[in-house]
Parts: sequence; structure tokens; C-alpha cells
Amino acid sequence: MIISNASINPYEPPRSDPAVENPLAIGDALLTFERLEFQTELTRRDIRDGIARTNIRTDLVSMRTLASIVIFFCFYIGFLSLVASPNSTVALLLSIPIVITAALLVVRYRALCRAVNLNAHRCGPIHGYIDHDMMMIVHADQTRWMKMEHLVSVGRSRNTLTLCFDATQMQFDVLPLRAFADRNRAVMLAQRLSELRPPCPIQVIDPRRQVLADDVAVCSPAEDAAFFAGGIYADDIQDTVLGRKWRRGLLRFTLLFGLFAVTLIVAWFYFAGFTWFGIVVGLVLLFVLSKPARSVIKARRATLSNAEPLLMSSGWFDAAGQFSMATTGQSKANWSLFEATEVTGNMILLKIKGSDMYHLVSRGQCRDEAAWEAACEFVRKFGPPASP
Repeated sequence: MIISNASINPYEPPRSDPAVENPLAIGDALLTFERLEFQTELTRRDIRDGIARTNIRTDLVSMRTLASIVIFFCFYIGFLSLVASPNSTVALLLSIPIVITAALLVVRYRALCRAVNLNAHRCGPIHGYIDHDMMMIVHADQTRWMKMEHLVSVGRSRNTLTLCFDATQMQFDVLPLRAFADRNRAVMLAQRLSELRPPCPIQVIDPRRQVLADDVAVCSPAEDAAFFAGGIYADDIQDTVLGRKWRRGLLRFTLLFGLFAVTLIVAWFYFAGFTWFGIVVGLVLLFVLSKPARSVIKARRATLSNAEPLLMSSGWFDAAGQFSMATTGQSKANWSLFEATEVTGNMILLKIKGSDMYHLVSRGQCRDEAAWEAACEFVRKFGPPASP
């Protein structure tokens, strides 16, 4: 199954997702729609527009809106203050919310770039179909089957339909409307789907992926395939390249955020002084700054806890590639999809080319030692070179 080293956005606290907890009967709602086929060349610009312009990521929308509000009030209040009492202290005080806004916009830009990078491997020729039961999409190196009942959220713009089957919102399926032969029907479908599954907050972990799927596989394994089924836990990942990236990312965030917070608070009290006004505003700043810190701590606790699996998956390796299945869908990947591998005593990691996404299989998912050795042998024989 796929997992990423992308950080949870600290400005979007985890909340319950109604699309995950109370799934709608999407199939029944779409019975009037016949199968719609699509085919196009998906570009990086399409993916960026599909994430940014459809507003499917609510955290990006919130940061953009908040930044716009702060900028407006800074200019408005600053203009009035400088006209009434033109002095350097007022200008310095107003520079603090401007710095916060600039930081907010930088965080939003980096989050958008990260989201695009996580989905960049899907660029290239694609074709497939959508009907009331299934979305099937064929890439150059991978074919995926996603049940419409597991759709989490949908975003749309004038030229793009974006679907998300992942409650953590790391992966998106971007479909430019030019891909559909009948654009009018595609627009109607996009409108209906966005009504059924509007954009929703990010989840730290998709709870549906913590349950082993019991669906029938759409593909058949080779006779000598190496099978796996079960859960992947935080301890399985700790000594891998992905675990080290997680720790470095958390350390980098802690240092940068701590430096920014301390500098901001010290600057505020230096200019405002320890007056009642200065103390009240300082406490407000502390509260605002504590929210992303608490969110990151909560996210990391969830991803580093062994109380529950990070995900459950099943599938197999064979000479053709890897097949994996989770409750949210199924995937058949050729070996050419991957650009690097890492095989440790407990984990197999397959890095998707041009992306920061990984397919993971743990030793505990294999039935016995022979199955684990067979899986490792397939990776060594047919997979890409090991990570340096």
C-alpha cells in the first residue's frame, strides 16, 4: 500500500470526516449516469490546478482566506494609524501581522508544492472510466480501481474535476474535463459528485485503511507469487529511509517554528511593552502559535503509535510487479513504476519514481519466513536498484 513522508499541515487540525464515518450511497445517487470514459495527457500543470483551483484542500483555502483578511486589515488600520499618528513605532507594530501573513503564505505555497510533488508520478497518458460503482484509471505503469462508495471529497473548477479517495488527502485523481468526449455530461457529473462529497478537513490517518479489505481481487496472481496480508505498524518503519525522513522533518519543523515563535513574541513585547494591551495580545499570539504545534504533536503521536496499524493491506509480488488491495481500492503496478528500493530486516520499501510516495510491505504481513524471503527475492530480482 502507499504511504508518504509528507507532513500533516499544522494549520488544519484533524477533525472527523463525515464522508469516512457516514458514507453515502453514491452508487444509488449516480444510477442515472451512464459510464463516462476519459483519455488525455495529464500534465503537472493539470495536477497543480486540480489541487489549487478546485479548492479540494480546505487547509489551503483557509490559509489563503486568512492571509487575505489580515492583509486587508493591516493596510486599512495602518493607513488610519499613520495618518493620525505617523511614527516608527506604529509601523513596527503593524509589521508583525504582516510577517505572520507572509509566513502563512509561504507555508501555503510549500504545502501546495508538496501536494503536487506527491502526485507528480501520475503525469503522462491516462485513460479509464467512471460509473456509479467504480473509477478505473490506467497510467503508463499502474492501473487502479477505486470504489465510488469510498470517495471522500470532490473539487471542481471550470476545467477540472478532482476526486480524492484518501482521507489523509495525500493522493488525488485529477481529471481535466478535456479528457471526456462529452464535456456537458462530465460537467453534470462533476456538479453531482461535488454536492455528494464536498471538500472536507484532512485526517491524520484514514480509519478505513486500518481494516483489512475482504474484496475479491480484480487481478490473478502468477503461480509463484509471494503473498502478503496484514498491518504495518510504526515500529516497522522506524529504521527505514522513510522513518528517518519523518524524524528529520519533525526536527526541522520544531527548530524553525520555535525560532519563529520566540522571535515574534520577543519582538512584540519589545515594542509593545508589558502593558495590559501588550500582555493580552501576547497571550493571543501564544494561543495562535500553539495550535499548529499541538496539531503536529497529535499527528506524530498517531503515526508513531503501535496501538493500531498505520494501514492494513494485502496483495502479492510476482515477475510482472506488485498488486495491492486496501478497503479504499486496488492497484496493479509494474516494476517500472518504482525508482528505488530498500529491504530491511522487517520492511520492503518501493519508492515511486518522480515522487515522495512509497509502497510498503512488512515482514509481519507475510505468512511465514518462506513467504517473506520470496517477496524479498522478487524485489531484488525485478525491482529497481537499492536506495543509496
